[in-house]
Amino acid sequence: MIYVIGIGSAGASSLGTKAIKAISNAGLLAGGSRHLELFKGVAAQRVVIKGGLDHLSSSIGAYLARRPKKCVAVIATGDPLLFGIAGSLIKKFGRKDVIVIPNVSVVQEALALIKETANGLQVLSGHGRGADLTALCEGIVSSTKTAVFTDEENTPARISKALIKMGASGFKVYVAESIGLSGERVVSGTLEKIASTARFAPLNVMILIKEEAPVKAAAHIPGIPDSRFAHSNGMITKQEYRVVSLSRLAIARDSVVWDIGSGCGSVAIEAALIASLGRVYAVEKEKKRVRDIEKNAVLFGVKNIEVINGTAPGCMKSMRLCSPDGIFIGGGGTGIREILAFCSSKIKKGGNVVVNAVTMETAGSAFEFFKAKGWERDLVLMNLSKARDLNGLNMLGASNPVFIITGTRPRT
Repeated sequence: MIYVIGIGSAGASSLGTKAIKAISNAGLLAGGSRHLELFKGVAAQRVVIKGGLDHLSSSIGAYLARRPKKCVAVIATGDPLLFGIAGSLIKKFGRKDVIVIPNVSVVQEALALIKETANGLQVLSGHGRGADLTALCEGIVSSTKTAVFTDEENTPARISKALIKMGASGFKVYVAESIGLSGERVVSGTLEKIASTARFAPLNVMILIKEEAPVKAAAHIPGIPDSRFAHSNGMITKQEYRVVSLSRLAIARDSVVWDIGSGCGSVAIEAALIASLGRVYAVEKEKKRVRDIEKNAVLFGVKNIEVINGTAPGCMKSMRLCSPDGIFIGGGGTGIREILAFCSSKIKKGGNVVVNAVTMETAGSAFEFFKAKGWERDLVLMNLSKARDLNGLNMLGASNPVFIITGTRPRT
């Protein structure tokens, strides 16, 4: 059995009887150096947690493989389920074999220091290189009250500067440092003050409170008319095809979306408007079309979009892109299988890959690819005709039919 035990700022005295018993009976004791120092008298194999969790998981796995009689005790700060290590250990070893004993979280302790309620609070994390600073800031400005776990890269000063750059204002900011330690203090002020503070203690929590209620953005309804986009040579996913493709992507407010073969960026722009707290990567090989995407991003006021000029998937392989929740592929031609192979290895479990194809060969290749992978798949052929004027009368003008192929990566 693995016990994941939260410890409060008061140290060992913050632990209850169940936690103390688990630590005392442990055959393997893991935690940060300062936490392990509190339990010198426990005769157990020790693992110091630092950096990633790979070493910890390997050590626990090796210990359990010996079928020991004694349990594993992992000591973590505060509530191990609040952006803590408990989630990763449950995922690795299963719910049945992990018991979590939480403590008061550092967020709760920070709120107590500034005497602020947790009513309406959202908690975000800026931990790790994978943290998306833009998405983090979008989340902050959309809420009245936010607590943020920071780290040495995404510091309170850096986060404040990013918020100022995107035009955010009206926040009262608190940074609670070294909670429970000798250097405990709270720095408060405007975004500008926090941005200009050179250094904070490594262990800190940032609380941002909007002094005026945020304006709630209306949900975007897909289907912007083609005429509103800057585009050339008809390189645009037409409105009706776009709406169906976006519905197949099933984008949420915080989704990460890749648009490969973006053309003028019509799908990417609408995806960015839907995923207002997420991120969209628009990949396009033609520089002229890249300029169209950039122009459209300004035209529609989207800031959560990154344009990549290059041929997919080669141009993407060396880049550190956030793992996508959904991928739109506008064609692909003879390279569709290579693109799909790359995308299928990157998309999150349960995510959708949506391909628009005008040729039977591309459609067939995509459909067969998803079949070979064992993914749930769907194919729709859309024929579109629109009324147009003919000497005062109306006739229907047909567009080229488009195959819309969807593949869903299994969740297990």
